[in-house]
Amino acid sequence: MRKFSIILISGLFAANFAVSAQAADYGSPGMGMEKMKGDGMMMGKHRMSGTVDKIDHAKGTLVLKSGMADMSLHFPPPSVKDLKNGDAITVELSFTKGEPPMK
Repeated sequence: MRKFSIILISGLFAANFAVSAQAADYGSPGMGMEKMKGDGMMMGKHRMSGTVDKIDHAKGTLVLKSGMADMSLHFPPPSVKDLKNGDAITVELSFTKGEPPMK
């Protein structure tokens, strides 16, 4: 019984490290702040992969379906002309606080 308990605890301990490592890796490549064009600092940079769904080529909109959440995205229509439902893509997102909207 003691041997079984040691094996069980060791397995739970190893699983804890695996989950912690996966959580620590989420979004880490771009979490630093990088200089953008202008004086603003890029914040909250994030990369997300998923599958294209509900694409509207005329409007440039699509839904990115991923394991975490579905995300509605908008792009300039010419940039999505070659995409189709079911395509696997990766998007990179970021924001800048306090900058006036682009015109």
